[in-house]
Amino acid sequence: MINYAKHDEEFHGTFKLVNGDEVLGKAVLTEDNGETIAFIQDPVSLQMVTKELEDGRTIRGVGFAKWMQFSDEDFYIVREKDILSVASMSRESILMYEAYLLGEDGIEKQKENTKTELNKTVGYLGKIDEARKLFERIYKS
Repeated sequence: MINYAKHDEEFHGTFKLVNGDEVLGKAVLTEDNGETIAFIQDPVSLQMVTKELEDGRTIRGVGFAKWMQFSDEDFYIVREKDILSVASMSRESILMYEAYLLGEDGIEKQKENTKTELNKTVGYLGKIDEARKLFERIYKS
């Protein structure tokens, strides 16, 4: 049993799995017949990005990718025997993780919530013929 982490409380965790994967996500650890089971919601894996610039310098960065690319599941169950280590995410990691999730799902949801109806009179100043008559009158005077 994983006894160094709180059980039955949701937390942002990073899991190092026996197969070498590092998985980040919202998680809850629970006990089932003496074995710890991790429920991981919206799991992501890390992707290292390296780019060489023209002047010979190298830029390195870290990004996220869905843990299981071809699945539509929101959460996964991972057994204790498949987990090598568990740790909570740092505050900065949580912010990046949440931003990634917003970028993946949230942008579409935000677009739906911010749609406005078009109003044909907004910005309407008049008809072209009326403006032409006004300009001719101003020009001639």
